[in-house]
Amino acid sequence: MEGMSSTPDPQLNLPQDVRFGDRWDTSALRKVVDARCHAGRKPSHLFLGKKEAELLRNHLGEAFGEAAVETFNDLYYMGMLVVELNTASCVRVAGEKFMDKLERSGLQLADWHGDDFSAWELHFD
Repeated sequence: MEGMSSTPDPQLNLPQDVRFGDRWDTSALRKVVDARCHAGRKPSHLFLGKKEAELLRNHLGEAFGEAAVETFNDLYYMGMLVVELNTASCVRVAGEKFMDKLERSGLQLADWHGDDFSAWELHFD
């Protein structure tokens, strides 16, 4: 498509939940996730920029071997689906796990027969 670029835009300024140095920081990410959970939302997605995606690959490679993570397709980390963004740097958690939302609603699944559960409700706050 015209106007589309496959290279990360280093000028793109996305809001971030945490910034990593030169190593993956599980503790820093855990604090963000815990804060969201305490606020009543269990995040469903972990969005990573190119830099952080590489840090996660290295982190998992150290634990499970270099060939362990060749792709992020269907990869879950700390219970969140990992999504690699086409930007230089970003760490952002978002979304809400559907079953947690359903449990809090107090409704029976049978009462929701007409609803489409395929859409994710993303929260970036």
